[in-house]
Amino acid sequence: MRKLFWLALVLPLVAGPPLTRAERTNFTETSTYRDVMEFLWTLRRSSAKLRIKFLATSREGRKIPLAIVSEEGVGSPREARALGKEVVYIEANIHAGEVEGKEASLMMIRELLQGKYPDLLKNQVILFCPIFNPDGNEKLGRNRHEDGGPPLVGVRYNGQGLDLNRDFVKQESPEVRGLVRVLEEWDPILFVDMHTTDGVYHRHVVTWQPQMAPWTDPALTSYSWEKMFPEINQLMKGLGYRPIPYGNFLDRKSPERGWIFRAVGARYSTNYVGLRNRFAILDENYARADFRTRVMGAHAFLRAILSFTSRHGREMREIEREADRRAMERVAGSDFGVEFRLKKILDFDLSSFRFKLEKIPPEKREKYPSWFGGLLVKKTDIPATYHLYLYAPVEPTASVKLPGGYIILPAGTHTVEILRRNGIRVEKILRPLRTEAEVFNIQEIKASPLPYQGHHLKKVRGFYQRKEVKIPEGSFLVPMNQPLSRLAAVMLEPKSPDGFLTWGLFDATLVSEWGGKPWMVPVYRVERMPRVEAVLLR
Repeated sequence: MRKLFWLALVLPLVAGPPLTRAERTNFTETSTYRDVMEFLWTLRRSSAKLRIKFLATSREGRKIPLAIVSEEGVGSPREARALGKEVVYIEANIHAGEVEGKEASLMMIRELLQGKYPDLLKNQVILFCPIFNPDGNEKLGRNRHEDGGPPLVGVRYNGQGLDLNRDFVKQESPEVRGLVRVLEEWDPILFVDMHTTDGVYHRHVVTWQPQMAPWTDPALTSYSWEKMFPEINQLMKGLGYRPIPYGNFLDRKSPERGWIFRAVGARYSTNYVGLRNRFAILDENYARADFRTRVMGAHAFLRAILSFTSRHGREMREIEREADRRAMERVAGSDFGVEFRLKKILDFDLSSFRFKLEKIPPEKREKYPSWFGGLLVKKTDIPATYHLYLYAPVEPTASVKLPGGYIILPAGTHTVEILRRNGIRVEKILRPLRTEAEVFNIQEIKASPLPYQGHHLKKVRGFYQRKEVKIPEGSFLVPMNQPLSRLAAVMLEPKSPDGFLTWGLFDATLVSEWGGKPWMVPVYRVERMPRVEAVLLR
């Protein structure tokens, strides 16, 4: 028995660093939650460079690991700041059927601890969350039929049935709430979210986009497209890959017309981070490539990203600090877009195929959406290159002037916790007052016929009316002279296409008890912050 005990201690040392489940199975299987945790704890036992914390506990009770990798064994934000190290956050498996990011990030953690890429830890601390959606990960099945393997993967949704990459405004999941806490505490210069895409047939392993919300500070957008995107792509070229912007054909029947990225709302992780005045990258790896190819492409992408941040981290931080200052000084009184049209972002070459059109037989048309127009677009085996422009709906066609601040009435108290969780400054009014404010009067509300993420999204038509109003004790002030003013505006502005009103978070206050006309939105806009006795909520 004593010999067996000592053998159990020695064998892990002899066996060497662990392999991921994907590596052990020749890329025919993906890691379970248990696999991920055993892999991380094995690494932790052999290296002081790794610390393991927990981001949150999922709805089904699984602890979500946050692996902290650094030369010095950093375990807290305070230690990272004391060392003058910037922080990068890398997340995978937010959609648990999209699994190569999980495997690639585990491999990268192991290799960093082995000292394989010493320059990548020279100037930064790297946070990895390789399995952000563990509940979805454990629901293994044939859930993504178009993928080039593995045959069994998890599902898109979490233990609540929510798509976590639609939860960044309402923040109803423990996973997203835990992530927001990490962003608040660690303040990474870059957030990376790893996915899989199967929208269009092409020949690129890696596609990606930076933060794309139209309300993002322009300096972040310019730096992303003019410096980060070209340099990371050049690094990837040296590793044998040619990434392109993530998107889909503008017109599936005429590929040459262009390439479009539509997901510019604040509900998406990377756009949300951009509204915090921080850089973000959405990684979308090509689903129809085989699993090994996707994992290795994702791994190469992580190397390129971390090489860029290691060399440019301080420059990125200064740009972000300037964005914070502009948010404090210039957002109030600026234009806030509420309707948008497509804007040309850049041009690039897409390596794809020629396509052909086939009529859908009448007996099969019920299987396809009406927007297919009775035609299927089929890929041929003939390679083709398309020179395309990338478009996104970020050019404002209608705007409103942002106020100096917002007042939330007691009827909207439930939204205050969301603001505070994000680090947005909120003050509680201790005495009633009268002040001039803009009130949003609703003329028409249209709710989506089907629920979306547990909500019937609202389209609201109305107008602002300036008048003197009575503000009761227990209301809240949200000043716009703060770093997160852009995010506050997106959440609180009544005409925001992705705000609290759109998500139905004010539904209980909008319709009178006896079915009369809708009430006013319980958020007032004030040009100047009123002088009032108030206390800062902490």
